[in-house]
Amino acid sequence: MSQIIGFFPLLNNVQKYISENYAASLSDKDKYGQLKTYIDKYLYDHDYMVEGMSFKQLSDKLYCEMAEYSILTKYLGREDIEEININGWDDIAITYTDGHIEKATEHFYSPQHAVDIIKRLLHHSGMIIDNATPMAQGHLPGNTRITALKEPIVDDDRGISASIRLLHPSRVTKAQIVKNNTATQKMMDFLDACVRYGVSCVYAGETSSGKTTNLNSLLNEMPDKKRIFTIESGSRELSLVRKNDDGVITNNVVHTLSRPSDNEAYDITQEDLVVASLRFNPDIVVVGEMRDTEAYSAVEASLTGHTVVSTIHASAADAAHMRLALLCQKRFPINFKTSLMQAGQAFPIVVYTHKLEDNSRKIMDISECVITPSGEREYRTLFRYKITSNTMQGDNYIIEGHFEQPEIMSDNLKHKLMQFGMPQSELDKFLQKGADYV
Repeated sequence: MSQIIGFFPLLNNVQKYISENYAASLSDKDKYGQLKTYIDKYLYDHDYMVEGMSFKQLSDKLYCEMAEYSILTKYLGREDIEEININGWDDIAITYTDGHIEKATEHFYSPQHAVDIIKRLLHHSGMIIDNATPMAQGHLPGNTRITALKEPIVDDDRGISASIRLLHPSRVTKAQIVKNNTATQKMMDFLDACVRYGVSCVYAGETSSGKTTNLNSLLNEMPDKKRIFTIESGSRELSLVRKNDDGVITNNVVHTLSRPSDNEAYDITQEDLVVASLRFNPDIVVVGEMRDTEAYSAVEASLTGHTVVSTIHASAADAAHMRLALLCQKRFPINFKTSLMQAGQAFPIVVYTHKLEDNSRKIMDISECVITPSGEREYRTLFRYKITSNTMQGDNYIIEGHFEQPEIMSDNLKHKLMQFGMPQSELDKFLQKGADYV
């Protein structure tokens, strides 16, 4: 007759048995298949069972705890999940790609259990988290990014806190963005025209506001003959290569990733790749996110006639240029007013994206920065989303609003677009006020 035992006492017994007899199967991934066999053998030999679980369920769960990532395993790699937030060992929130958030029905079994599983995840990128180094960041297989904190940064009884972000190369189209009411067709056409005709732009917003998704949809509308060079850090979120029905690549794209190294001599930064990109004769240089000194190289590239598009963590236009200037100062601390003027000149179009309280994502405004003869910055709000009401029904936010076009572009921008080949008839569409076409 089978012996009924609790799951964790059984897990401890199995781990001890395999450690003493088949230790290599726990540390060598190539022997994980053997590990499953050893688990099954132990269960057969000792006739153990856990109440409410079949033999296969028990064997699979033991394997998941010993070789995989416990309760996190079923969430990792899923296309419909954007982020896994571990607030503590007993509190896990799942953010889905449509913006809604659900609390996981399961949690870790103890603070130490949570720490052990996160340590195993971090091991993939050679990162260690312990009392001496209680904060760690790394990248996991499957285009996943993890940041983890443990005591003494978080309370001992919480175990560990972690953010696991699943980075899916975006394939959202311009048509889907319009359908989802993230922006209007006219707004998307305007941004498409700016980049096509040589006007650099930057998408600003907080994490998960839709910056990269919107940027990706814009770049996917570029003509096949436009040569695009992308630069990202750690993981690739942009997916721009297009193939025809025969599997032949039809467009002209170079995707690159920076490569950090413990030895600075072998470190390849985003800044290095921005400089290298200019030797590839690109029509469009794409910096996935400006977060360090690559901002200076991106500004320089744009000021010397290249079309550059990027994202930055900032709020609307003025704050985006302020952040950009501060990043440039890290490379060359010139007069700050000059840095601000250069940031505005380099990226005259700022697209501010935001996730509202109802979890919908909007392009809240598209602004143009105009540099006056005295070097000051003036901003024109070319498009914006105006919220007319924001109420709660139970636990749900109900937000209503509409897009509008308060101002039209400056003469400088008109001239630049026409200089780079935009027909007058196409330009005229954006000179008639209205957030969308009539």
